[in-house]
Amino acid sequence: MNKNIDFSDSKVLGVVWLGVVANLILALMKGIIGVLANSSAMIADAAHSLSDLLSDGVTLWAVYMTKKPKDKEHPYGHGKFETVGTLFVAILLGMAGVGIAFHSFHFLKESTPPDILALWAAIGSILIKEGLYHITASIGKRAGSRILIANAWHHRSDAFSSVVALIGIGAAQLGYPILDPIAGILVAGLIIKTGIDMGRESTRELTDEMVEEKTIESLDKIMQGIDGVEHYHQARARKMGPYVLMDLHLEVTSTISVSVAHQISERVRQNILTNIPSISEVLIHVDAEPDSEEIYQKLMRPLPEIENDIHQVLSSVPEILGISHIMCHYLRQELTVQIGIFVDANIQVFEAQKIAENAKQLLKQIKDIGKADIHLQLETDG
Repeated sequence: MNKNIDFSDSKVLGVVWLGVVANLILALMKGIIGVLANSSAMIADAAHSLSDLLSDGVTLWAVYMTKKPKDKEHPYGHGKFETVGTLFVAILLGMAGVGIAFHSFHFLKESTPPDILALWAAIGSILIKEGLYHITASIGKRAGSRILIANAWHHRSDAFSSVVALIGIGAAQLGYPILDPIAGILVAGLIIKTGIDMGRESTRELTDEMVEEKTIESLDKIMQGIDGVEHYHQARARKMGPYVLMDLHLEVTSTISVSVAHQISERVRQNILTNIPSISEVLIHVDAEPDSEEIYQKLMRPLPEIENDIHQVLSSVPEILGISHIMCHYLRQELTVQIGIFVDANIQVFEAQKIAENAKQLLKQIKDIGKADIHLQLETDG
């Protein structure tokens, strides 16, 4: 999808309105000629054009809803309205196909050759609908709009049905009148199949079925060129109308700061958006180590409680003049703390080491702390 294409683009709306006008004219023309020429195939084709007209109406509604910005009720945007619209069009197609099939089946018993006027109407319909297909499909692909592409195929299915009608009417003109209602039944089958295919695709999207695997597979190449990424997993993507939303777990070095991890994840997010245009939003969960849904994640005490205990314990050691920093790492179901302590600059090295070792032993007595790493800093008059 090209993110620079706006659904308010005049070409997007213009092609839909072009289809509305064309389908209205074709439905009236084919319906009138079908009745006057006594052609069940042409009447069936007129019903298909009428269903196209309803499809255009739903498409206009879906395009209008999709272009609306995010709001409180729709924090992910209004992309799903396009999918709902496509599903509704599919239902309309299925109902129209069943109705056409019953109508054509009725004429099997009393088939009469249609007038040649129906033949010319079918040829005109083929040319107009095939032209509409190419125009609508081109703009739909450029805008990344599923419903515009579906509407384009709706135009082409009408062209196909007109081809079948043309064959049936032509055969009836050559002395085989029963082929006209048979052509009508075949047109109905094409309509029903189109409706089923569109409905299946829309249902997959509404139920958040996984999008194309190639979207996920392309992540490997993107991740290889980003420093700081140790591994990634649980990558998922789902359709939101013309857009794709993705979320994944990103594993980084366990001891880096939150701000550095955020920089790495933001670099990953921007690279994905740049290299996979169909994706409009990426949600990244940063992991400091491999995680597994099968392993119970032990919850330890909140950080302020741990820091308070550390201050109390170290304050009991007179040789420790102060604490410069406290870093806590929750790794492998264990809490590791890194602490910087100030000691007198005039003491000997082995004395400073004894102070650090004593501090380690005291810290390990604190609940939840498994390991302690002491950094010595010299306190000077400055």
